[in-house]
Amino acid sequence: MLRKKYYQFYANVNYRSCPECLALHGKISHSENSFASCPEDCHFTVVSFTRKELPFHKEQQREMRNAAQNELKRRKLFEQGISLLGEDNEQAISLLAESTRYDLYIPEVERLVEQKSEVLRNDKPLRERLLKLFVQAYSDKFGWRRYERLPELMRIAREQEGISRLREILA
Repeated sequence: MLRKKYYQFYANVNYRSCPECLALHGKISHSENSFASCPEDCHFTVVSFTRKELPFHKEQQREMRNAAQNELKRRKLFEQGISLLGEDNEQAISLLAESTRYDLYIPEVERLVEQKSEVLRNDKPLRERLLKLFVQAYSDKFGWRRYERLPELMRIAREQEGISRLREILA
């Protein structure tokens, strides 16, 4: 007998997503219980669907897995960039720039500034380079497809608010 019900795991892919949720993002299963390894405090959804919808969900799964892998790459690049600040600033900026191709989150920039406060306090040109990099990346992200559904004035306001915050923390 063929099973007629399937389940797909949806995580909110961002800097707060735990590695367990990212590992499950897009996974398809016959059992809703196969997603139990994700911590309860994470935000996720399990969607049920029929066998007829399986081809659509398999295609969606490929895109979702790609998004989760990109988030893991972004995190790794960002962490490597942070660790090199103050030691090899050129390589650090290169890694941070590469990470911004995937996304940029202001709370992570705040964490960078907190962790590297000594280095940044004593190196104004480095702060200016980081500010330029992050402002450009933050502005660019609002041109991405996922932001197109926001009303234009809301999108512009969010972009400007984020840029103002970046200027504030890297001043």
